[in-house]
Amino acid sequence: MYGVGGIPHLQWNGIDEVVGAGSPWWDRYDDYYPMVVDYSNLQTPYEINITGAYISGDPNVTYEITVTQEGGSSSENMALEIVVAEDSIYSYWSVPDVYHYTRNVSRNFLTYHDDCKNILALSNGESQTFSGEFEISDTWVGNNIKIITYIQDLDTYEVYQSKIASVSRDLDPDVDSDGILNNVDNCPSIANTDQDDWDQDDIGDVCDYCNDIANVPGNANIDATGEELTPLINVMDILTFADLLDDSNLANDCQSLDLLEDGEVNQFDLIVLIDMIMAGETTF
Repeated sequence: MYGVGGIPHLQWNGIDEVVGAGSPWWDRYDDYYPMVVDYSNLQTPYEINITGAYISGDPNVTYEITVTQEGGSSSENMALEIVVAEDSIYSYWSVPDVYHYTRNVSRNFLTYHDDCKNILALSNGESQTFSGEFEISDTWVGNNIKIITYIQDLDTYEVYQSKIASVSRDLDPDVDSDGILNNVDNCPSIANTDQDDWDQDDIGDVCDYCNDIANVPGNANIDATGEELTPLINVMDILTFADLLDDSNLANDCQSLDLLEDGEVNQFDLIVLIDMIMAGETTF
């Protein structure tokens, strides 16, 4: 895009470039600071607002970006670019021979290809919204991910507005609207103001599909009795276990059936279950 011929290459506001880091680095501060001040003082007719949803530990991020044009300038040939970046990557910097954090490293240029461009079609006072989603790779630090947006002229590459949103701090802090923030909610995707957690595994009951009180070794049909959810392990579990061995599709992730703890579930585990029940060893 910018005809990069050497690195490092800095592109200021899409139109001014600086090639080479200079040595020592800190001497370049006096060169860069006036440019930052000048660009910060420029007036722009555009405003960008970023909303969306992200739950820590979940790789899926949704976003909704609204662009509003308040001035009378034309939005012809303007596009909203979106970049997913990771902040604070601990890295080795060879020239100064130090380890330090690398800031805002591009991980996914969502609008890089022409068929992905968010073309603006705005007049004075109008707004336009772009929405989408992306996945956070398991090699990234999810809470350090940012959504970087900027409005750019596709001919001159001049940038007219930009906005950054941290997925962990700037998106919807309470996805299920139950009054409890995502980072402390034991079920952030389903409303549960009471935060009940019967088995105390930090997963709220409304989204805990594997209650650790009833899901004990040998309770093949996962039944329980009483207010304390005491597991019931009896001949019905033997029959259920036998059915599971005949049809593995009947099994689910909540069942604890590897009674021999050898990494396999087979007829030998069924024999152990029969022995447990015959010996009365069914209390947990």
